[in-house]
Amino acid sequence: MPVKLIAVDMDGTFLNSEKKYDKTRFLQQYSQLQQRGIHFVAASGNPLYTLKAYFPEIANDMAFVAENGAYVVDRAQTLNYDHFSPEILQQILQDLIPDYAQNLILCAKDCAYIQHNVSEKTQQKLNIYFKQLRQVDDLLQVHDQICKVTLTTTQDDNQQILDDVSEKPYIQHTAAKMVSSGFSFIDLIIPNRHKAYGLQFLQQKWGIDHQEVLAIGDNYNDQEMIEMAGYGFAMANAVPKLKQTAQYFAPTNEQQGVLEVIDAVLQNSSLQRYKKTEQFLQKNGSSF
Repeated sequence: MPVKLIAVDMDGTFLNSEKKYDKTRFLQQYSQLQQRGIHFVAASGNPLYTLKAYFPEIANDMAFVAENGAYVVDRAQTLNYDHFSPEILQQILQDLIPDYAQNLILCAKDCAYIQHNVSEKTQQKLNIYFKQLRQVDDLLQVHDQICKVTLTTTQDDNQQILDDVSEKPYIQHTAAKMVSSGFSFIDLIIPNRHKAYGLQFLQQKWGIDHQEVLAIGDNYNDQEMIEMAGYGFAMANAVPKLKQTAQYFAPTNEQQGVLEVIDAVLQNSSLQRYKKTEQFLQKNGSSF
């Protein structure tokens, strides 16, 4: 079936290691996609305000699936925003604050909340991903609609925190779901509020079937989106689990893999050359 919607993750997928992309090339592609009636969607764990900053020329014309699927916007119109109930949020915070107060970020529509005592080093990292940080004395006193609770970790303590949080009762009883979104971030999201869920609001609005969706990602929080799409791509630099799920592969984010795939769509080229076959795996190496 023809591709009518292209959904791309950002970090590790659309963006290179310097958080950049070939803007001139992409804007030309975006114009051609619009002319062809093919929708382009940035589908990311990032906040909406951070995503918009990457596309200043076209942000008000674009569609976004932000916050891992909880916040969906098309041309500045909000189609959906899901948030934790105050009761569940309080349960999570009361449990995590004693051990992880300096690691916690509360994600709301227009900003992200952190405590005042967060280290300068951590703030420097957070400023890359959360363009509108707001410091408070007590996260328990934040009265806002929180769609995601994020823990920032390091390579040294990431696995320890993953193991610890995975045993929490609100995770075990599925009041919240834990996903790794890469770059040592651990996200607690509302169960079933993933990127595929967010994309469905846009698909319904535009009348697009799953088989007409091309989705590209690199990490664990892209799993459902890749499984749902008729053309589910993993980046060559993706985590092993996503490579097992995906039926197609794109070159790495350093090789502008997403833009290569978009060119193939625009040129009506067969996507079979990207399909995961035994011959493809042998040609491209066992790392796939």
